[in-house]
Amino acid sequence: MKKFVAGLMVGVTLMGGISYASNSSVQGALESFRFLINGEATQQQGFIHEGRTYVPVRFVSEILGKEVLWDGATRTIHIDEKTGVTYDNGRYRGTYGDRGDQQVSIEFHLEDNIIKDLSYRYLYHSGNDYRKIEEGQPLYPVVQQHQQVLDYLDGKSLDAIYDLYNPGNIVADIDSFTGATIRGSKIFSAIQDGLNRGVYVPAGDFSREVSVYEDGRYRGVFSDGGAQQVSIQFHLEDNVMKDLSYRHLYHRDTDYRQIEQSHPLYSIVVQHQQILDHLEGKPLEAMFALHNPGDLIEDIDTFTGATIRGNKVLSAIRDGLNRGIYTPSGDVSTAVKVYEDGRYRGIYGDRGDQQVSIQFHLEDNLLTNLSYRHLYHSGNDYRQIEEGHALYPVVVQHQQILDHLEGKPLAAIFDLHNTGDFIEDIDTFTGATMRGNKVLSAIQDGLNRGIY
Repeated sequence: MKKFVAGLMVGVTLMGGISYASNSSVQGALESFRFLINGEATQQQGFIHEGRTYVPVRFVSEILGKEVLWDGATRTIHIDEKTGVTYDNGRYRGTYGDRGDQQVSIEFHLEDNIIKDLSYRYLYHSGNDYRKIEEGQPLYPVVQQHQQVLDYLDGKSLDAIYDLYNPGNIVADIDSFTGATIRGSKIFSAIQDGLNRGVYVPAGDFSREVSVYEDGRYRGVFSDGGAQQVSIQFHLEDNVMKDLSYRHLYHRDTDYRQIEQSHPLYSIVVQHQQILDHLEGKPLEAMFALHNPGDLIEDIDTFTGATIRGNKVLSAIRDGLNRGIYTPSGDVSTAVKVYEDGRYRGIYGDRGDQQVSIQFHLEDNLLTNLSYRHLYHSGNDYRQIEEGHALYPVVVQHQQILDHLEGKPLAAIFDLHNTGDFIEDIDTFTGATMRGNKVLSAIQDGLNRGIY
């Protein structure tokens, strides 16, 4: 994955601009410079100050094959080796959600980083389920254009997904529906989500490598076919899993957390609990056993352990890890990568609902133009609540979160672990009880998906 740096200059340790880092005004002449890197010419803007020429660390790092990490707490720039990403062969699934709905659910296969066998498992917008639209209906051209996206990608290197940022170059105009207006960025986001979760069904050997994660509570989800199917919570202590529980377990109109012992499907409930029991107290690497659930889940009546979709639970766990710690058990790292300038979108879901959908912009790793596209909990759509409503203080407090982050370095998102430090108490609604970690999780999701 490409990561871009802006505002970091060689020779000075700063973030988001010179005046921000040095707390003083620095003037320099901006100029465009021509570089020859191994004989290949390229252009890059820099500035001249006191006889020295400065260029962005982004430019230097990418040319040299490095990756940059900014630690706001210690004001340190880490420049490390950048390894090419090669994904396991097999089947992947990912989704894109917005405004309370799952809009794109996609499946694809990778073979030596070649993408193939792409299909939509769900395609929805503004009340229209496009997979159910038939030829002759007014919106059928949109169906055709979305199929053109898959046809274009099939058989290409994974890098071709970046072409979805310019769909007009690959999607034909049909009647009044222009290819340029197709939201290729939604499909890109769904594909990237699938990649982030790791292989869904491996084709042969697969990586079991895991990072070391911070101690505390994590939450993640797996969604497919228009519904949130698995919502899971777990704790990590020294990379050992414990206290695992389902917050939502759903498939084909059946809420398995509501099923009682006498129900015909209760055996499936028992088998899903066996998954959690198997993982309890084990190192994080044990989650990969879910690719072969028959090895750890008992057959019950006609329900065989091998047919339990352990990969859905695995995908939800991976999602939780990708989002970062939900509730830390101690100090938390504030290190962040440096991201490309532009617009980002992410979501947080739990208990079957998309609860937070957020949009924000990054410019030199500074957060700007933050807004909620969906804000929902326990049947309440907070974006529709008006002043005077009993829950309006919650709306105000959520806006205070965005106001607090506006214009700040990206590392400020970690303030959301301690909302009582900056959110005002309003009536009986205390700032400390605000679930800032839900907003943080949505922001992390947006960052993981890449620029929208």
